[in-house]
Amino acid sequence: MTTADERREFLDKDFYDALRWAFVGAVTWAATEGRPERVLGMYTNFVQIRALYEFFHTKGSKPDDARAIEFAPSWTEPASPLYLKYMQNETPANKRVFHLVYGRSAAANAGGPGDDGPDHLKNQVIEFAKDLRRLAEAFIKCVDPQFRDIARAALDKALIEAKKTADCYGIANPL
Repeated sequence: MTTADERREFLDKDFYDALRWAFVGAVTWAATEGRPERVLGMYTNFVQIRALYEFFHTKGSKPDDARAIEFAPSWTEPASPLYLKYMQNETPANKRVFHLVYGRSAAANAGGPGDDGPDHLKNQVIEFAKDLRRLAEAFIKCVDPQFRDIARAALDKALIEAKKTADCYGIANPL
């Protein structure tokens, strides 16, 4: 069992870091259509999004895995259609991004039907970030009061980084 200090440090550093790079990756993706860094923004987003979904949605983890339930005993996993469709086992993100599988480029494993439809994995970057922002807001509402200010600050700082990134690219913040 982790101490309260270890949980505070997690929220202050690691939770913030995952949110920051998920959001910055999404903004980078949105701002760089047709440029090589678009793919970098997408993969940065996917890696951090997966870690955050596991934080919010996974039970039965290893002893050193941080989970939302440790900070909010009343936490129940909110429904997330994006997680169910793209991130859980045997879905496009697992088959295309996180694991090397045979037939990786096949439509079913590449991210969805067709090569570039609106529901294709590669077109969900902003939606993933918005969904994780929604989950983070829900988490903050039920987190133990001793951790609430740190969790709120982590989300707020991550959103500030997303805005700074959007400003650097000269776009409206899509989050």
